[in-house]
Amino acid sequence: MKREEAFEALSGLDDAWIAEAIRYAPAESARPPERIAHMKKRMITLALAAVLILALSVTAYAAISAMSHRVPDPEETFRVTWEENPSGYIEWSDAKLVVTFPDTAESREIEFRPGWLPEEMASLQTDTWQQRLTAEQLTDNGGPKDTAVPAYSGMVNPLLIDVYATSQFNEGGAMLLLYYTPEEITEEHWDELNVDVLRFHCTQHFDAMPKYNMPERTLQQDILILENAEAGWILCIRGEIGMDQLIRVAKNLEIRETGKVLTYADFEDHYLFMDGGVG
Repeated sequence: MKREEAFEALSGLDDAWIAEAIRYAPAESARPPERIAHMKKRMITLALAAVLILALSVTAYAAISAMSHRVPDPEETFRVTWEENPSGYIEWSDAKLVVTFPDTAESREIEFRPGWLPEEMASLQTDTWQQRLTAEQLTDNGGPKDTAVPAYSGMVNPLLIDVYATSQFNEGGAMLLLYYTPEEITEEHWDELNVDVLRFHCTQHFDAMPKYNMPERTLQQDILILENAEAGWILCIRGEIGMDQLIRVAKNLEIRETGKVLTYADFEDHYLFMDGGVG
């Protein structure tokens, strides 16, 4: 609530309500009518102070704990490590989404193991703790034909999970969506994992290329970014199996800390791609 809105609402208090409140205070009941106006003014002042404190507290919490996102200008560039380039990096532009995090001095390294995966991914279910899980080998695009799952035919990657540290993205670093265009972005908090969440559907369109016998097509994927601001870790979960299944995978992950602490200096690259292509 804005200060002006709070003032307007409180100014509308009926003087009779104030008088009724005074009636329960014997010492005040004998006061002249001017006392009512004085009390009303005092109540408004105190209430406005409370509204201001609450607003500042909410703003401070958001600034400390929440990741942020924006759509950059197409001309904005990001220096990304690229070993194949003679310079060792490239200046990347035309990113579709930038996700940033509050600077964090130290991040606690984590690893995970899945508590639930779709039936088609039974071969990936394991008790092994890991920091990356990919299902690309289950498609006819990224793996051997004998491991391909018919339900995932034509997909690039049904599921990809990566672990990151918020300290990696200090000093202006970010997670970038390069090729896919995001649709509506949902922000929420999951108490069970103590994480702030960004999730959205995104698409990448390709025009037909008759010369190469390639029809027009649009790739689809869903992305979830989970940030535990207190511990300084991030999980990026994306894939083509649908948002409902990705959420179920995410909420059933078992997560543990390794005991290792990570800082900005531990990372060479401070920009990462979140597009869920073949890893």
